[in-house]
Amino acid sequence: MIIGERSSGSARRLADQIGQGATVVAPSDAIQAADVVLLAVPWRSIDDVIARTGAVHGALAGKVVIDPTNPVEHGVGRHLLDRGSAAEHIAQRAPGARVVKAFNVHPADRWEAATAQDVVALAGDDDLALDTVGRLVRSVGATPHTVGGLHRARQIEELAGMVIALAFAGIDPRSAVPGVD
Repeated sequence: MIIGERSSGSARRLADQIGQGATVVAPSDAIQAADVVLLAVPWRSIDDVIARTGAVHGALAGKVVIDPTNPVEHGVGRHLLDRGSAAEHIAQRAPGARVVKAFNVHPADRWEAATAQDVVALAGDDDLALDTVGRLVRSVGATPHTVGGLHRARQIEELAGMVIALAFAGIDPRSAVPGVD
């Protein structure tokens, strides 16, 4: 596994935690050998990462790009974009990237104990990219479900915003969905 470093300290800690030969390199180097790129950075850092990787010049062309970001106000959940989604924003700025919205509703620590009951909503326009991300979702034990094209990514982001708002209010988000235990 290759981790692109924007912040050498956090990237190196992550590589040490993962072990198994995980290495840390510059973001532009990380994507060269990758078939799949997970943009696991805060929303406010997306444009910087896209610029540093050369994605604006096609460096992500042909690669599956997973967008787990949530452009929402921290703790409140209000969507920060007037229109569209983070995933569409990335696709517009990274020509040729095969962007899939995924892994943004559950908290990151959930993936260590995911089960088939954990459904990961996917949105994307490329069937092969959706299939690739679906296999990754199943590999962590969860169940993928494609809700539609990239135009549906905002709905997934807004769902995440609601989950975040409920959690910060001390309410179990599952209690807001009828019939869910």
